[in-house]
Amino acid sequence: MMRRTTGTTESYDRKYSDIVLLRRFFKYLGPYFLMLVGIVVGIIASAVVTIFPPTMVQNAFDALEADAAWIAVLPYALGYVLLSLLLWVIQVVLGILVTIVTQKVIKQIQIETYISLQEHDLMFFDTQSTGKIMSRVTNDSQELADMLNIVAQFLSNFMILATVIIWMFIVNWRLTFITLGMAPFVFLVAFIFRRITRLTTGDWRAAIGDVNASFQESVSGISVAKAFGRERKSKEEFEVINNATFFYAKKRAFAVMGIYPLMDGISVIGVFGITLYGSSLIFGTLATPSTILLFLLLLNRFLYPLVRVASQFSVIQSGFAAMERIFSIIDAEKEITNPTDPTFKEIKGHVEFENVYHQYVPKTPVLKDINIEVKTAESIAIVGHTGAGKTTIASLLMRFYDIYKGSIKIDGIDIRDYDLQTLRSQIGLVSQDVFLFSGTVLDNIRYGNPTATIKEVEEVINIVSAQEFIDALPDGLETELGERGKGLSAGQRQMISFARTLLSNPKILILDEATAAVDAYTEWKIQEALDKLLTDRTSIVIAHRLTTIKNSDRIIVMDQGKIVEEGNHENLMKKKGLYSELYETYFKHQSAEWISEISEVFTD
Repeated sequence: MMRRTTGTTESYDRKYSDIVLLRRFFKYLGPYFLMLVGIVVGIIASAVVTIFPPTMVQNAFDALEADAAWIAVLPYALGYVLLSLLLWVIQVVLGILVTIVTQKVIKQIQIETYISLQEHDLMFFDTQSTGKIMSRVTNDSQELADMLNIVAQFLSNFMILATVIIWMFIVNWRLTFITLGMAPFVFLVAFIFRRITRLTTGDWRAAIGDVNASFQESVSGISVAKAFGRERKSKEEFEVINNATFFYAKKRAFAVMGIYPLMDGISVIGVFGITLYGSSLIFGTLATPSTILLFLLLLNRFLYPLVRVASQFSVIQSGFAAMERIFSIIDAEKEITNPTDPTFKEIKGHVEFENVYHQYVPKTPVLKDINIEVKTAESIAIVGHTGAGKTTIASLLMRFYDIYKGSIKIDGIDIRDYDLQTLRSQIGLVSQDVFLFSGTVLDNIRYGNPTATIKEVEEVINIVSAQEFIDALPDGLETELGERGKGLSAGQRQMISFARTLLSNPKILILDEATAAVDAYTEWKIQEALDKLLTDRTSIVIAHRLTTIKNSDRIIVMDQGKIVEEGNHENLMKKKGLYSELYETYFKHQSAEWISEISEVFTD
């Protein structure tokens, strides 16, 4: 199912004042102080130089009127060209410096965003759309980069504006006041568009996140959609989301672009005012024709920077909205955090669950008063119906979530006191849903131990009986895998997952339905590997394969979040309880005795 747009904000969104955003942003600029000095110098130089080309034109007309010889104009014409060239050089260098600083700042913000996402607990990703998160990391980062460039242009235009106004006052204060009369109208328009732009950009970015989420979901689940003939319905659902995005995009476009036609109208009024009033000043000997020409030329250098300042202010507001959305991800509260004084210790593997309760949703417990002790190098199997809470036990031990009540200890130390990296690096998890990354087979096997040698890799490959199919791949270990390991069967992906876990040499091993996707032949091949994998390791096996369960030291039976039975296979079968029921329903057909009986029936 595609998600419909239910709002433009997420649960982790925060509101920041402009002052807070600016203070935080300036911290990113600190390391580039010298470049910033160069940018400021460039902005000032650009502003000063910009008034001289029009002045060269004024002087040329004055010289022509006084001398009546065209050669008198030549120095001013050359000056106009050289000054314009100098202005171009300054702006190019300024643009290069701004681009370098912008990209460095964006790189740092993206690194912080990535680190923040890596540190978030699984509950965050359970409740948030990946597509929307990616929209903030990519689209909003680009919006912020655009804003940084605009800020430099904004400051440059502001300096040009100030320089032009000062020069106008020096030349003719009467015409300057006529020119300045347009400023209130410009800023009134900017004020009206400011708030609209800030709000509409946030809505638009959120809507883009909905589109990204829908695209990602539709691509990931394309086989399911085709199997159920949902293409047309999915298209209709996507059109609803896309129409919402179109609506917000129109509002934003109006806020950003609607300012320009109004500014053009103001500029026409300015030309009219300077020409009309300037003519009266000429007749009163309060101005010369060349002065009027200078003001008409300076009008472009006054009005267009003023237009840009007003319009860029709107774009800067869009960048503030993007900054707000990015910082919301970075600042989102993290439930799973490292303790203040973490324990760094090589664990042995003695695990204790003491009166553990857990809930994902308030007042809806999924584990109730769980008490389990697993001694070092002991193997236990956990069985039960779907939803009994088996996988939750594995997730809590890895500290993907924090327990609601009770404690989980390893070697007598609460897992909440361990350094997270130290804890998780010593616990291996192999689940039913194997995730392989884009890259080579070798990269995936080395994922938990990047420094492992080829010899060590080959050893674990042999242990998990994966050598045969890896040798059959086009480039062996160097074969490039597609997204999520496309190109490999479920069993082959699982065997790579076993090899990956074994290479990291964990002290505690969790197998969560690890052989569920493996056919009987492949399971038989890796059963010996499992025995080696579990040797001298504390292991918790969540399984529906009888062979794995029977080989465990103890079997724990769960039902509706509680432990209802515990013992070995024979004792539990004698009790005629839930385990016996599970055996008759799920496990019996996997036993050698049952297979022998069926064979005899078909033979007879």
